[in-house]
Amino acid sequence: MSLPSTYRRSESSMLEHQTWCNRGFEPTETSLANMVKAQGLVQKFKVTHLLSYLGRLNPIPIGVSKTDAVWLFDNVAFRSPNGLWQAEFVTAVFDARISTKFVEAVGDIAEKVGLSKGDKQEKTIEQRITPFLMEVLPGRRVDIKFGESTELRLGPGGRNGISSELKKLPDSSAGKPEGWAVISDVDDTIKITQTSDPVGILRSTFVADPTPIAGMPELYWQIKDIVTPSAPWFYLSASPYNLYPFLRDFTHRYYPRGQLILRDASWMTIPGLLSNLTLGTQRYKVDRMKKLYEWLPKKKMICIGDSTQSDPEAYGEMYRKHPEWIKLILIRKVADIAAIGTEAKNAAKRFEDAFKGVPREVWHVFEDPAECPYGTRPHHDLFSDECQLRLITAVHKVLADSHTWFMCYGRVQFNSCETCRGTCLDDLARSTLEVAVFLSMIDSCDDIDAATTTIAPTLSSAAERVKMSSEGAAVKRQRSNKDVPYNLIYWPGIPGRGEFIRLTLEEAGAEYVDTAQVEGGIDEVMAYVKGEKPDDKTNPPIFAPPILKHGDLVISQTPNILLYLGPRLGLVPGVEDDPDALYKVNELALTALDGLSNEPHDCHHPIASELYYEDQKEEAKRKVEHYVKTRLPKFLGYFERVLNSKASGEGPYLYAGKLSYADLVLFQCLDGLKFMFPKAMAKLNKEGKHSKLFELYDAVGQRPKIKEYLGGPRRQKYSSGLYRYYEEFDIEG
Repeated sequence: MSLPSTYRRSESSMLEHQTWCNRGFEPTETSLANMVKAQGLVQKFKVTHLLSYLGRLNPIPIGVSKTDAVWLFDNVAFRSPNGLWQAEFVTAVFDARISTKFVEAVGDIAEKVGLSKGDKQEKTIEQRITPFLMEVLPGRRVDIKFGESTELRLGPGGRNGISSELKKLPDSSAGKPEGWAVISDVDDTIKITQTSDPVGILRSTFVADPTPIAGMPELYWQIKDIVTPSAPWFYLSASPYNLYPFLRDFTHRYYPRGQLILRDASWMTIPGLLSNLTLGTQRYKVDRMKKLYEWLPKKKMICIGDSTQSDPEAYGEMYRKHPEWIKLILIRKVADIAAIGTEAKNAAKRFEDAFKGVPREVWHVFEDPAECPYGTRPHHDLFSDECQLRLITAVHKVLADSHTWFMCYGRVQFNSCETCRGTCLDDLARSTLEVAVFLSMIDSCDDIDAATTTIAPTLSSAAERVKMSSEGAAVKRQRSNKDVPYNLIYWPGIPGRGEFIRLTLEEAGAEYVDTAQVEGGIDEVMAYVKGEKPDDKTNPPIFAPPILKHGDLVISQTPNILLYLGPRLGLVPGVEDDPDALYKVNELALTALDGLSNEPHDCHHPIASELYYEDQKEEAKRKVEHYVKTRLPKFLGYFERVLNSKASGEGPYLYAGKLSYADLVLFQCLDGLKFMFPKAMAKLNKEGKHSKLFELYDAVGQRPKIKEYLGGPRRQKYSSGLYRYYEEFDIEG
């Protein structure tokens, strides 16, 4: 008994081969093939069809018409390596007019699943079989509108009518490359399909009401509750794209919404449904997961599948390639062996072989979803008893002498702690960003010691403040970073204006909490932006971040914050030596912020900051051309003149021969400009007219604390903030 020519052996091929032969897939597939053999592409010998072999390189694409059906599939956006938002857009185009084989196809399916002629369920077959019988249209181009005003051109599609391409998207401050994500199989993992039985596949696909696996919806919603609502979900199925509307409706009805990833190899063939679902699934799924890894390499993935297909082998292979990426694998063992498969699929050896090299605590095989570690247990049960004890000890270690109270954050509750006697101060913990930082660093028992060392000083200060408050001590406004840590309140995911302040704090070795590094820190930012903070008679309302909170002082505006921090952090010459130094340093910082920060921002948003870049793209190009040719050299020339002046003093810095916060501001401006205009900045550097300016840039970047910060995880990557890279901006001037 032969297999389809598209089949290739893989690690799970023997099980697939055995199922294919024992369950009678070949005679079923052969009879279905007879039904569509005469149905071909009417355009087979037309130029359009021949050019479709070129895919996106097709020089003569055709636009869609009123009689064409266009499917645009759901997708998930991600940040590219250079920090820009993009997403893969997949479209399918076909003729909405139904094939003349429609009645014959419906009757054939009805007969194979055992329906009598004229059965009312034939109406269901008609609806679901339609996408298999509409003629695909190769070489079509599709224009879509993304959001309110951004237009994207997709295609042209290839031979199967499908186009798939990455597109840049408008900037957004939402979303982070880190965090959790979920990859889930569909058939027999969350939906009853009977993928080991050809007639069962036809019945569940074309006739039966789609039915979720008992307990799986509850499990998935519990997982979603734990990994936060913003975590992306991917439903990776071996079903063909023809079933997209059917499966999308099913997943949206019962499970968290996510991107549905389907096979495109057998469009317009019903036999392809059987081949897709049962053969070569490991290679297909690994290939798609590799793509997901390229998109989201910093995510922590939960992978869920079942034993009827090659999910164990696919997930095991992917873990061995990227062990840091996959944190948990859940495999549903399908127990109805007699009906849908062989005992070999559920044998312990099969799972041991599939997960060879995968730590045992990473993968879990279950029959009842309630058995899953992420199922009905609270979050802290993910840790072993020993790990929980170590975590409790670590918390107490960093809380210094404050053993009289106890912290609870979210779902992590250590009610068994004898030292704290079960006291749980929820309101206190929720307001303490430092605890959120600490717990967000903990993924496993191995992380506890490292996280304790990293966060200990911050938590000790937090504990001291709580202790003072509990004793009735008044919290006074502090005038020194030795008394209370600074709190920088700024958007996560972008350097932006907050980076000028971060560099100042980092160079001084100041203790500070950054909301960009805190789980849920954006809520703190939004509370100020929306005016949700309590009215304060000593602090005016805040207009926009960056915001600095120090004791009971709350201030905003980048130059204002720098003016406050400079003298306190020793980044301005002392008043005794130079009474007017603060104003001179501030003058230099303001000039850099005006010409090398604010004006670059206006380059990509020359009309209005509320509009997308694409809405003002032509104006932006004109603005960039003028800025790169005229304004940028003017400002760089000014600072070169400053560095050549007597006021600069000895050394590479702007004023009095000493590093000031103006040098840090100028460094960040130059660094951002090198990202935004790489060709122009390289040319200006090569010309040699600004040699001292670039010497300052190198000198600041090599300062020990700055160098460590730039190479560490706290440094925000350029993306959609002040400095943005667009290919059309990269001119030499």
